[in-house]
Amino acid sequence: MQPLYPWLTTDYKKITHAFQRGLGHHALLFKGDTGLGIEELILHIAAFLLCQSHETRPCGRCHQCCLYQANNHPDFYRISPIEDKDIGVDQVREILEKLTQSAQQGGNKVVFIDGANRLTEAAANAILKNLEEPRPNTYFLIKNEQGLSLLPTIYSRCQPWLIATPAMAVSMSWLQAQLPHISADILMTALRMSAHRPLSALNFVQENLLEKRTALLRHFWLFYTRLSPLEILSSFDKTLLFQQLDWIESFVNDSLKCKLGIASGWQCLDIARGVERFAENLSIDALVGIQQILQKMRKDLREINAVNQELILLDGLTQLITKIFAPELKEIE
Repeated sequence: MQPLYPWLTTDYKKITHAFQRGLGHHALLFKGDTGLGIEELILHIAAFLLCQSHETRPCGRCHQCCLYQANNHPDFYRISPIEDKDIGVDQVREILEKLTQSAQQGGNKVVFIDGANRLTEAAANAILKNLEEPRPNTYFLIKNEQGLSLLPTIYSRCQPWLIATPAMAVSMSWLQAQLPHISADILMTALRMSAHRPLSALNFVQENLLEKRTALLRHFWLFYTRLSPLEILSSFDKTLLFQQLDWIESFVNDSLKCKLGIASGWQCLDIARGVERFAENLSIDALVGIQQILQKMRKDLREINAVNQELILLDGLTQLITKIFAPELKEIE
């Protein structure tokens, strides 16, 4: 098991100290954005609950720790979507049935529910009964991404832990340790484009997403100036589509801030001159209109069959031209 990320140590200490004082809750609900390593925090807490030493951190030497580190602990259960399907009631009941039996190692039993928002209603109701009538030495560690729905009845029976985005200094220090040969400017840009989530920023650099973002925004500018969807349509990548929309939206959002005289909170400081030029040429209403069209594109892409992705993109791009860019450019002329 890898070391705990530095920005998670405070939450880890608070949770484990509560258990050591006999105040630990039988169901912990972890909420936060992706890219913060919440799964690692949960796995470390599971290791703490299973360890025989009862120390603040798992000893790593006892039989329980050895089984856990080998991914072979019989009293640790993980419930997660299989083949990206929702978590069904049969999948849940199979685990709950095992919880009725004594712990095979004579200690605690730990259930990690990875993606509580993916529980079907029947599966959630099956778990709810166990949360309402907790069994001795049985703990539920539940992960739910921030902003995703969760049954209020489950939420109310858990102790929630909101995992916050770390301070910039903490994230930068960690990133520089992981990527010592990458400049601070690039790392800062990666953090801003990743909403200050360190693991997402690390992936941003390692997957060369900075270069892909630069190329996409260059094509967006050509699309804007030449009023042709063909300038950008082929630049969209199905595997990065929503991230690419994020990049365009951040550029437009910063342009609106520039237009309104807001100097703080920019994500695109590395291309500030481009942001300023875009803002100079478009009105506030036009920039707000772009935001609305992009948000509608995102909504349609999430809700409509993926086969129609290119048609949705083309429709949105055409609307940007006919409703925003062409009228604005005509006024400039």
